[in-house]
Amino acid sequence: KFIEVGYRPLREFKTIKDGKVEKKPIIQFTLEKLFACDLIDEIIIVGHQMLLEQRLGKFIEKFEKPCRLINQNSPIDPEVVKRFNIIRRKVKYNTIAGNLIKGYAATKACKHKAHALFVASDSPLTTREFIEHFLAAAQKYQNQAAILFPAILIDADKDKLERYPLKLKNDTEFDLPGLGLKDIYGRQGFRLSSLMFANPHLFDINTANTAYSLRKALNPNVQLRLFRITRNLGYPNVYSKYFIRKDLSIKEVENITSAFFNGKLKLIPMTGEESTYDYDGTDFEYRMINKMLQTENQ
Repeated sequence: KFIEVGYRPLREFKTIKDGKVEKKPIIQFTLEKLFACDLIDEIIIVGHQMLLEQRLGKFIEKFEKPCRLINQNSPIDPEVVKRFNIIRRKVKYNTIAGNLIKGYAATKACKHKAHALFVASDSPLTTREFIEHFLAAAQKYQNQAAILFPAILIDADKDKLERYPLKLKNDTEFDLPGLGLKDIYGRQGFRLSSLMFANPHLFDINTANTAYSLRKALNPNVQLRLFRITRNLGYPNVYSKYFIRKDLSIKEVENITSAFFNGKLKLIPMTGEESTYDYDGTDFEYRMINKMLQTENQ
């Protein structure tokens, strides 16, 4: 076993193939979709290089598509630090932001100052069709935004992992007619997936680690920090708009997050609830995702 304690990308999950149970690391589910997607011309993996090479080396070699491994513990190149105006105390080499910028700097997209697709390794139910659908939509709007996220419609008060969605009014051009329960305030539930289409040349990478730490926006402890930040950005009424007036909209969220990132952010409402089922390390998530993976191919 090459599983490192606490290293989730190599945690094995079960699926059914040709009537037989097959085990593979959670990251492999995602890589299979990326290798199969014709819209993606290269893959950069940032992680524990030695463990990934040991466990996935032969799997990666089967594909013609270029694929590189970058060590998550390698320092950020001084040229990259200079180019993206990185503040080292805010973007340490082994953080989410550090790994994001190391991976991006190794891509063709970086050379052309273009957008790239960023994919987390912990959502094994994300389909190739969903990735292609999001990429097609994101590429249409890439000239309008530095960062694009899919906002996934959750058609229930809670999803299958018993997680609550963010309730927002959909005032975007991406209408989902006839889909999604609306509450009495006209809001629908949305969650983010494991995908992001972004160009770090167009936003402040120094904000990325803080943004990642705030991703669980419905956690009360996170909310205190979140509302302090939004007040400092010039949006003092976010709490009342969400919890009292209950009229916070997607476009308002876009404006607030754009101010935070110092770069335009766009949300694209989509269906595809399975893409939001990321594994955060709990036994319940492990059991439920395993169950969904095994029924997916039956």
